Amino acid sequence: MLDSDPYALPLKGTAVSRERIDDAGAYLLMLRSLLAEVNESVHRLVPPSTGAWRSSAAEGYVRGLDDLRARVLAARDGLVDAESALVDRIRRMEHQLDLQRAALGAQHVQITRSDASWTTR
Repeated sequence: MLDSDPYALPLKGTAVSRERIDDAGAYLLMLRSLLAEVNESVHRLVPPSTGAWRSSAAEGYVRGLDDLRARVLAARDGLVDAESALVDRIRRMEHQLDLQRAALGAQHVQITRSDASWTTR
């Protein structure tokens, strides 16, 4: 997994940065806004059938409406899943950033001026 080695990530160009986390957070806000809009309008977009009409055309319409409703609800469920996955990814990115910072801090702590080979002649 790419998240496993904080030392290798900067070398691969896949290091996590605060900017990447902020960008993911911005996408999360947009995703949540879209999800809220879908949740608010799903019943207006695809109203439940009343079953008041009794004809073959009405039955076809009801079947089509039911199919459309199922697709809209599946899309909404996909948005919910995407939101959950993005929240999880942001948490992992924040954890990875903490690991990277700790690794860099550990590197700085391990090599002090008196210990560094380039300081002695």
